[in-house]
Amino acid sequence: MSIEQTVYCKELGQGEALVLLHGWGVNSAVWQPVIEQLSRHFHLFIVDLPGFGESAPLANYSLQTISEAIQQVVPDSAIWCGWSLGGLVATYTAIHYTQRVNKLIQVASSVKFVSVDSWSGVEPVVFENFLQGLNTNAKKTLTRFIALQAMGCPSARKDTVIFKKLLSGTAIADHDALISGLQLLANSDLRQLFSTLSLPCLSLFGQFDSLVPLQTREEMLTLLPSSQSQLFENSSHAPFISETELFCQRVIEFSVD
Repeated sequence: MSIEQTVYCKELGQGEALVLLHGWGVNSAVWQPVIEQLSRHFHLFIVDLPGFGESAPLANYSLQTISEAIQQVVPDSAIWCGWSLGGLVATYTAIHYTQRVNKLIQVASSVKFVSVDSWSGVEPVVFENFLQGLNTNAKKTLTRFIALQAMGCPSARKDTVIFKKLLSGTAIADHDALISGLQLLANSDLRQLFSTLSLPCLSLFGQFDSLVPLQTREEMLTLLPSSQSQLFENSSHAPFISETELFCQRVIEFSVD
Protein backbone atom coordinates (compact mmCIF):
# COMPACT_ATOMS: atom_id res chain seq x y z
CA MET A 1 0.00 0.00 0.00
CA SER A 2 1.47 3.34 -1.03
CA ILE A 3 1.84 6.13 1.50
CA GLU A 4 -0.63 8.35 -0.35
CA GLN A 5 -3.33 5.74 0.19
CA THR A 6 -2.89 5.35 3.93
CA VAL A 7 -6.39 5.60 5.39
CA TYR A 8 -6.88 6.10 9.12
CA CYS A 9 -9.32 3.60 10.62
CA LYS A 10 -10.15 3.13 14.29
CA GLU A 11 -11.56 -0.22 15.42
CA LEU A 12 -13.87 -0.63 18.38
CA GLY A 13 -16.40 -3.12 19.72
CA GLN A 14 -17.38 -6.66 18.88
CA GLY A 15 -19.90 -8.26 16.56
CA GLU A 16 -20.67 -7.90 12.86
CA ALA A 17 -18.37 -5.49 11.06
CA LEU A 18 -19.83 -2.01 10.53
CA VAL A 19 -17.92 0.57 8.49
CA LEU A 20 -18.73 4.22 9.31
CA LEU A 21 -17.98 6.88 6.68
CA HIS A 22 -18.38 10.59 7.50
CA GLY A 23 -19.41 13.42 5.20
CA TRP A 24 -17.73 16.35 3.47
CA GLY A 25 -15.74 18.95 5.39
CA VAL A 26 -15.52 16.99 8.66
CA ASN A 27 -13.94 13.72 9.86
CA SER A 28 -14.76 10.57 11.79
CA ALA A 29 -15.01 12.49 15.09
CA VAL A 30 -18.63 13.33 14.19
CA TRP A 31 -19.64 9.71 14.93
CA GLN A 32 -18.63 10.00 18.59
CA PRO A 33 -22.20 10.39 19.95
CA VAL A 34 -23.21 6.95 18.58
CA ILE A 35 -19.96 5.04 19.11
CA GLU A 36 -20.61 3.76 22.65
CA GLN A 37 -24.02 2.31 21.83
CA LEU A 38 -23.12 0.90 18.42
CA SER A 39 -19.89 -0.67 19.71
CA ARG A 40 -21.98 -2.91 21.97
CA HIS A 41 -23.50 -4.51 18.88
CA PHE A 42 -20.87 -4.14 16.15
CA HIS A 43 -17.17 -4.35 15.43
CA LEU A 44 -16.84 -0.74 14.28
CA PHE A 45 -14.43 0.47 11.61
CA ILE A 46 -14.47 4.24 11.97
CA VAL A 47 -12.81 5.71 8.90
CA ASP A 48 -11.38 9.10 7.98
CA LEU A 49 -11.99 9.57 4.25
CA PRO A 50 -8.76 10.17 2.27
CA GLY A 51 -7.52 13.72 2.85
CA PHE A 52 -9.78 14.20 5.88
CA GLY A 53 -8.91 13.87 9.57
CA GLU A 54 -5.83 11.70 9.94
CA SER A 55 -5.99 10.09 6.50
CA ALA A 56 -3.43 11.02 3.88
CA PRO A 57 -4.71 12.64 0.68
CA LEU A 58 -4.91 10.84 -2.67
CA ALA A 59 -3.11 11.84 -5.85
CA ASN A 60 -6.48 11.91 -7.57
CA TYR A 61 -10.01 11.65 -6.26
CA SER A 62 -12.91 9.66 -7.63
CA LEU A 63 -15.52 7.45 -6.01
CA GLN A 64 -13.43 4.50 -7.20
CA THR A 65 -10.09 5.66 -5.75
CA ILE A 66 -11.71 6.64 -2.45
CA SER A 67 -13.56 3.34 -2.18
CA GLU A 68 -10.49 1.27 -3.01
CA ALA A 69 -8.36 3.15 -0.48
CA ILE A 70 -10.95 2.46 2.24
CA GLN A 71 -11.24 -1.20 1.26
CA GLN A 72 -7.58 -1.65 2.17
CA VAL A 73 -8.29 -1.04 5.86
CA VAL A 74 -11.74 -2.60 6.42
CA PRO A 75 -12.92 -6.24 6.37
CA ASP A 76 -13.70 -8.11 3.16
CA SER A 77 -17.33 -8.33 4.23
CA ALA A 78 -19.19 -5.69 6.28
CA ILE A 79 -22.19 -3.41 6.62
CA TRP A 80 -21.27 -0.03 5.12
CA CYS A 81 -22.89 3.04 6.67
CA GLY A 82 -22.17 6.38 5.03
CA TRP A 83 -23.36 9.89 5.82
CA SER A 84 -23.80 12.41 3.00
CA LEU A 85 -20.60 12.19 0.88
CA GLY A 86 -19.73 9.02 2.82
CA GLY A 87 -23.08 7.63 1.73
CA LEU A 88 -22.19 8.29 -1.88
CA VAL A 89 -18.92 6.36 -1.40
CA ALA A 90 -20.71 3.51 0.41
CA THR A 91 -23.34 3.29 -2.33
CA TYR A 92 -20.68 3.23 -5.05
CA THR A 93 -18.89 0.43 -3.18
CA ALA A 94 -22.09 -1.58 -2.79
CA ILE A 95 -22.71 -1.27 -6.54
CA HIS A 96 -19.21 -2.02 -7.83
CA TYR A 97 -17.78 -4.27 -5.09
CA THR A 98 -20.83 -6.30 -4.15
CA GLN A 99 -18.82 -8.97 -2.34
CA ARG A 100 -17.48 -6.35 0.12
CA VAL A 101 -20.83 -4.95 1.28
CA ASN A 102 -23.38 -7.12 3.10
CA LYS A 103 -25.84 -4.32 3.74
CA LEU A 104 -25.92 -0.62 2.87
CA ILE A 105 -27.01 2.23 5.15
CA GLN A 106 -27.32 5.69 3.61
CA VAL A 107 -27.55 8.55 6.11
CA ALA A 108 -28.88 11.86 4.77
CA SER A 109 -27.39 10.89 1.44
CA SER A 110 -28.54 10.80 -2.15
CA VAL A 111 -27.61 9.01 -5.34
CA LYS A 112 -27.62 12.47 -6.99
CA PHE A 113 -27.25 15.55 -4.81
CA VAL A 114 -27.90 18.21 -7.47
CA SER A 115 -31.40 18.82 -8.81
CA VAL A 116 -32.01 18.13 -12.48
CA ASP A 117 -35.23 17.81 -14.50
CA SER A 118 -37.68 16.02 -12.18
CA TRP A 119 -35.03 14.94 -9.66
CA SER A 120 -34.98 16.82 -6.34
CA GLY A 121 -31.74 18.11 -4.91
CA VAL A 122 -29.84 21.30 -4.21
CA GLU A 123 -29.29 23.91 -6.90
CA PRO A 124 -25.85 23.71 -8.58
CA VAL A 125 -25.07 27.23 -7.33
CA VAL A 126 -24.91 25.90 -3.75
CA PHE A 127 -21.82 23.81 -4.51
CA GLU A 128 -20.40 26.56 -6.71
CA ASN A 129 -20.62 28.99 -3.78
CA PHE A 130 -18.84 26.56 -1.47
CA LEU A 131 -16.11 26.03 -4.07
CA GLN A 132 -15.56 29.78 -4.30
CA GLY A 133 -15.57 30.05 -0.53
CA LEU A 134 -12.88 27.39 -0.16
CA ASN A 135 -10.57 29.41 -2.38
CA THR A 136 -11.11 32.66 -0.49
CA ASN A 137 -11.60 31.60 3.16
CA ALA A 138 -11.65 27.84 3.74
CA LYS A 139 -12.10 28.03 7.51
CA LYS A 140 -15.08 30.36 7.30
CA THR A 141 -16.63 28.23 4.56
CA LEU A 142 -16.31 25.04 6.62
CA THR A 143 -17.86 26.79 9.64
CA ARG A 144 -20.79 27.87 7.47
CA PHE A 145 -21.18 24.34 6.15
CA ILE A 146 -21.25 22.87 9.65
CA ALA A 147 -24.04 25.27 10.61
CA LEU A 148 -25.95 24.09 7.54
CA GLN A 149 -25.93 20.49 8.85
CA ALA A 150 -28.34 21.38 11.65
CA MET A 151 -30.21 24.35 10.15
CA GLY A 152 -33.98 24.20 10.49
CA CYS A 153 -34.36 21.40 13.01
CA PRO A 154 -35.63 22.07 16.57
CA SER A 155 -32.21 21.40 18.13
CA ALA A 156 -30.24 23.38 15.54
CA ARG A 157 -28.34 25.58 17.98
CA LYS A 158 -27.44 22.68 20.28
CA ASP A 159 -26.45 20.45 17.37
CA THR A 160 -24.14 23.11 15.93
CA VAL A 161 -22.39 23.40 19.30
CA ILE A 162 -22.00 19.61 19.43
CA PHE A 163 -20.48 19.57 15.93
CA LYS A 164 -17.97 22.26 16.84
CA LYS A 165 -16.97 20.46 20.05
CA LEU A 166 -16.54 17.13 18.27
CA LEU A 167 -14.33 18.69 15.60
CA SER A 168 -12.38 20.95 17.94
CA GLY A 169 -8.68 20.10 17.81
CA THR A 170 -9.02 17.81 14.81
CA ALA A 171 -7.14 18.43 11.58
CA ILE A 172 -8.65 20.58 8.84
CA ALA A 173 -9.12 18.57 5.67
CA ASP A 174 -6.65 18.74 2.80
CA HIS A 175 -7.60 21.49 0.33
CA ASP A 176 -7.60 19.19 -2.71
CA ALA A 177 -9.75 16.67 -0.82
CA LEU A 178 -12.28 19.41 -0.03
CA ILE A 179 -12.41 20.63 -3.63
CA SER A 180 -12.66 17.11 -5.04
CA GLY A 181 -15.30 16.12 -2.50
CA LEU A 182 -17.50 19.03 -3.53
CA GLN A 183 -17.04 18.13 -7.17
CA LEU A 184 -18.09 14.55 -6.47
CA LEU A 185 -21.21 15.79 -4.67
CA ALA A 186 -22.00 18.13 -7.56
CA ASN A 187 -21.34 15.72 -10.43
CA SER A 188 -22.01 12.15 -9.30
CA ASP A 189 -25.12 10.39 -10.54
CA LEU A 190 -25.67 6.84 -9.27
CA ARG A 191 -29.42 6.71 -9.92
CA GLN A 192 -29.47 4.07 -12.65
CA LEU A 193 -26.93 1.80 -10.95
CA PHE A 194 -28.63 2.18 -7.55
CA SER A 195 -31.83 0.75 -9.02
CA THR A 196 -29.98 -2.51 -9.76
CA LEU A 197 -28.89 -3.19 -6.16
CA SER A 198 -30.02 -6.50 -4.71
CA LEU A 199 -28.52 -6.25 -1.22
CA PRO A 200 -30.49 -4.93 1.79
CA CYS A 201 -30.50 -1.13 1.88
CA LEU A 202 -31.65 1.33 4.55
CA SER A 203 -31.95 5.04 3.75
CA LEU A 204 -32.30 7.54 6.61
CA PHE A 205 -33.56 11.08 5.98
CA GLY A 206 -34.04 14.25 8.04
CA GLN A 207 -37.32 16.17 7.93
CA PHE A 208 -35.55 19.54 7.78
CA ASP A 209 -32.58 18.58 5.59
CA SER A 210 -31.73 21.39 3.14
CA LEU A 211 -29.11 19.29 1.29
CA VAL A 212 -31.24 16.18 0.71
CA PRO A 213 -34.86 17.35 0.21
CA LEU A 214 -37.78 15.27 1.45
CA GLN A 215 -38.82 14.50 -2.11
CA THR A 216 -35.53 12.65 -2.59
CA ARG A 217 -36.80 9.98 -0.19
CA GLU A 218 -39.73 9.15 -2.47
CA GLU A 219 -37.59 9.28 -5.58
CA MET A 220 -35.02 6.86 -4.14
CA LEU A 221 -37.77 4.48 -3.01
CA THR A 222 -39.09 4.53 -6.56
CA LEU A 223 -35.63 3.61 -7.85
CA LEU A 224 -35.22 0.78 -5.31
CA PRO A 225 -38.62 -0.31 -3.95
CA SER A 226 -37.02 -3.11 -1.91
CA SER A 227 -35.07 -0.63 0.22
CA GLN A 228 -36.10 0.40 3.72
CA SER A 229 -36.54 4.07 4.53
CA GLN A 230 -36.95 6.13 7.68
CA LEU A 231 -37.70 9.80 8.21
CA PHE A 232 -36.25 11.45 11.31
CA GLU A 233 -38.88 14.05 12.15
CA ASN A 234 -36.68 16.21 14.40
CA SER A 235 -33.50 16.16 12.31
CA SER A 236 -31.91 18.12 9.53
CA HIS A 237 -28.80 16.71 7.79
CA ALA A 238 -27.36 14.88 10.81
CA PRO A 239 -29.89 12.51 12.46
CA PHE A 240 -27.11 10.75 14.38
CA ILE A 241 -26.57 14.05 16.22
CA SER A 242 -30.16 15.27 16.52
CA GLU A 243 -31.82 11.93 17.33
CA THR A 244 -28.97 9.73 18.53
CA GLU A 245 -31.02 7.05 20.29
CA LEU A 246 -33.42 6.54 17.40
CA PHE A 247 -30.54 6.47 14.94
CA CYS A 248 -28.72 3.72 16.85
CA GLN A 249 -31.95 1.77 17.32
CA ARG A 250 -32.69 1.83 13.59
CA VAL A 251 -29.15 0.79 12.61
CA ILE A 252 -29.21 -2.10 15.10
CA GLU A 253 -32.65 -3.28 13.97
CA PHE A 254 -31.60 -3.23 10.34
CA SER A 255 -28.51 -5.32 11.05
CA VAL A 256 -30.56 -8.19 12.49
CA ASP A 257 -33.41 -8.09 9.95
